[in-house]
Amino acid sequence: MDRRLSAYLLATLGVGAIAWITASALPVLGLASSALLFLLPVLFASARGGIGPGLFAAIIGATAYNFLLLPPRFTFRIHGLDNIVSVVALVAVALVTSRLATRLKAREREALAQAAASAEIAALSALLTEGEVTTAPARGTAWLAEHLGHVRLIAGMTDLEGDAGFSALDLSAAAWAVHNGDITGHGSAVMPVAEWSFFPLSPRGRLGGGLLAVARPAEGVPRSEGDLAQLQALAFLLGQACDRSALEAERRERARIEESDRLRRALLASLAHDFRTPLTVIAGQLEALAATSPEAGEALAAARRLDRTIEDLFGAARLEDGSLSPASESLDLVDVATPACDAVPLPDHIALARAIPPDLPFVKADPVLLHHILINLIDNAARHAHRQVTIEAKADAGRVLLSVCDDGPGIPEAARERMFERFARLEGSDRRQGSGLGLAIVKGFADAMGIAVEISDAPGGGACFTLAMPPAEGTAQ
Repeated sequence: MDRRLSAYLLATLGVGAIAWITASALPVLGLASSALLFLLPVLFASARGGIGPGLFAAIIGATAYNFLLLPPRFTFRIHGLDNIVSVVALVAVALVTSRLATRLKAREREALAQAAASAEIAALSALLTEGEVTTAPARGTAWLAEHLGHVRLIAGMTDLEGDAGFSALDLSAAAWAVHNGDITGHGSAVMPVAEWSFFPLSPRGRLGGGLLAVARPAEGVPRSEGDLAQLQALAFLLGQACDRSALEAERRERARIEESDRLRRALLASLAHDFRTPLTVIAGQLEALAATSPEAGEALAAARRLDRTIEDLFGAARLEDGSLSPASESLDLVDVATPACDAVPLPDHIALARAIPPDLPFVKADPVLLHHILINLIDNAARHAHRQVTIEAKADAGRVLLSVCDDGPGIPEAARERMFERFARLEGSDRRQGSGLGLAIVKGFADAMGIAVEISDAPGGGACFTLAMPPAEGTAQ
């Protein structure tokens, strides 16, 4: 039976029962006590059915009180001022009692609804925080489907492309929710005739996130504002689970990449170390034979190039694992350039020109790393020069500039930054020789020592690599 209809029936029966009792026992109870008893059905009817049944009980109770108890009895006339006051007081008290009971009942219903909503949020929150983080969104979606019916977790609008489960209006509502961060669709103020309700998974301001789509209730009753607010709270919880899942997936991927890089660096260092010893023996034997055999001389040059490549591999491994700790010493560029030039024999058709004034200020750098840098720059210039490689140095604006230039084809300005990337190649030019590590090592070592490296056009054509080094303390001019 309908709750309000049963409340009216309860009011009728209650007033009838009280009327029979008070009419039968009026000499014992008296008019005042009897009037108070008529408030009982008003209280019960209001608590069960609200203000309507309460008012109904108050009116029929006052009528019965007047008809059955007030003199002259069994008439609707009221004799005497005191009896009139009695009836009015009964009606007034009954009305107030009805309103109070109705409000208390409403508060009780609100408290119960709030408790149920809190319990629902707590249950979903507990479910999302238990178990595997990456599967939490799927578990949450299944839980919501069990309690709400058809639900969908939508990562983005691309998930809805070609989905026949959504009408054009539903798709428009979903797009609005994604771009504006509002609740849209069924029951909301935006496109309420849609078949689905869409709830953003993150608060307004974090647009572009996912959506929770909830189908229209099977009974067809529109969702209230309270229902929408509760679903939005659940959607936010699901969105937080999605964020945690994405972060965990990203953390695992980063750990996998770091482990892969660690293994690669270990393999690189191991290979370079294992090659080094036999290569030193081979170079020594070839150096002895080169004095009498041109073929041995060519083999010696190839062995030395391979040795420089292995040095680059060592350098790359040190840069990547962070073990590079440059020293800071006062160096004379004349002393640095000479052994570097001797370490890179040039082909017969290429001349080496050096212009390093002996009165240049000393520079502050690591001697081993700077030696490696110069070898790589000279080797790079020798590969691309037509006839000459030039090494020159000068003091400029508080710095010491050391340049290694060639008269080759040069490097286009747009490609200069990319030249320092590992394994970089210039397509369509002859700068495709070498391992692709040499200039990357130059850049890495120079950065570690605080030395700037620039590429420019050499005078008369070709490329020019310039190191801008700080002078050693006490030697600046």
